[in-house]
Amino acid sequence: MNKKIKNITYILLSAGIAIFLYILLHEFGHMVVMLSAGATITSFSIFTAHVSSVGSDYTNLSNMCMNANGALFPLIISYFYSLLYKKGSTKSFYRIFSYMFILIPIGSMLAWVFVPFLYLNGSAPINDDVTKFLIVFCENYHPLIVSVMAVVLMGLGVVLMIKKRIIHNFIEEIKQK
Repeated sequence: MNKKIKNITYILLSAGIAIFLYILLHEFGHMVVMLSAGATITSFSIFTAHVSSVGSDYTNLSNMCMNANGALFPLIISYFYSLLYKKGSTKSFYRIFSYMFILIPIGSMLAWVFVPFLYLNGSAPINDDVTKFLIVFCENYHPLIVSVMAVVLMGLGVVLMIKKRIIHNFIEEIKQK
């Protein structure tokens, strides 16, 4: 198989696996907080990206954690993965998958950057995790604090990707003929 077709195949396969894992970790992040609040999980689906529960005793803090943990849990896992990344590896799939697995959670933080602006404008999406988080958070704090923190978390992820040579190795892999 020629290198270009092999790389395209690896990119598509890696993206598919990474998206699947992101959804799994996202919903698991919500579920962890639900269980810690005393809830009973009634449904969990990766394919519809949904988890629901009954019987929880949420405080404002646990409610905010439940909404934020969907994004934070996969992001934290991707940070740990970055720290364990073997930058000397020459395996094509490993280099491409690692890039995708780390990039997707970082990219998902974009909602946490932009939705606070929409919230200020009164046009935030209803039933979105970020909006639900902001409803409680903004009782005491300005919504743009969330945007700033999201940019910081994204920056940390990009710094890890640069320091561990994840971006470099991905580009090197793609450039090979």
